[in-house]
Amino acid sequence: MTLIPPVSLPADGLRPENPDAAKALVTIAIAVAVEMGGAAIAALESGSLELRLATGEIFHLREGTIARVA
Repeated sequence: MTLIPPVSLPADGLRPENPDAAKALVTIAIAVAVEMGGAAIAALESGSLELRLATGEIFHLREGTIARVA
């Protein structure tokens, strides 16, 4: 079962080299997973976002980093 559906890549099939474009693709994939019920996201007091996937994984999202915590 796929919780995060594939995000459309540029027409040439290459992944974006621009960090902003890559960040946008990740953000879209996370938003789609949340909208589809495969994940939940919450703001932490530290300013990070906590992403909880339906499969049990937990990630902390910070500017420029994603850390798996469980």
